[in-house]
Amino acid sequence: MLTISLPVSQFCVELVMAQHNGIIPVYKPVGPATFDIIRIFRKKTNFKGKIGHGGSLDPFACGVVLLLLGKTTEKFEEIRTWAKVYTAGIRLGAKSTTGDVTGEISIDKSQELVKIRRPLVEDILKIFIGETEQKVPSYSAAKYQGTPLYKLARQGVKVEKTKKVKIFNIELIDLKIPIIAIKITCAGGVYIRQLAEDIAQKIGTDGFLFFLEREKVGNFSIKDCIKIEDFGKINIQ
Repeated sequence: MLTISLPVSQFCVELVMAQHNGIIPVYKPVGPATFDIIRIFRKKTNFKGKIGHGGSLDPFACGVVLLLLGKTTEKFEEIRTWAKVYTAGIRLGAKSTTGDVTGEISIDKSQELVKIRRPLVEDILKIFIGETEQKVPSYSAAKYQGTPLYKLARQGVKVEKTKKVKIFNIELIDLKIPIIAIKITCAGGVYIRQLAEDIAQKIGTDGFLFFLEREKVGNFSIKDCIKIEDFGKINIQ
């Protein structure tokens, strides 16, 4: 029996998982990779069982990451398809070599961003709702003939690859040129970096993913998450 419990002020739900099975929602801050979270969890809790995750987040992103313990790791393919909610910031009028804030950024000061208005952006966002064919970013872990695309991209090899994705809703939260903030509800597998670039192109400019927070995965939201600094308070029996 694995019992995970924290003070109510830190974690409102006691998780009791028979035979080391279960899901632990963790809030990943900006900086560490998803596998760093797993490594820290093992060290702080001395957990010896099998452990994985329900979908990674890039180091520059923050938000909900699901740690999968024991036999729950076998449900990875199912869990990774769960609906997700993101808040994303898109920087318009600029390009990034990686499509996000970690790449080499170039700003085109000649682009007239002042003409961009809320009604235009809201109409463009509607284009992406539903099932669409999305380009797979060059800097992604998707593979071509067994090699991750990001490794090929670093070698100067670009591969054109697409996949079907489903977006349930996109809401414009704020527009303060050159940044627009949106909320995305989508099925698993959507590349938010590519979506940011595609939205900017439809607006008539360049753009890259400036900020990303995953607010929800399935039924797990930020309010359900435990923080990394609280791993040491977990009691495993």
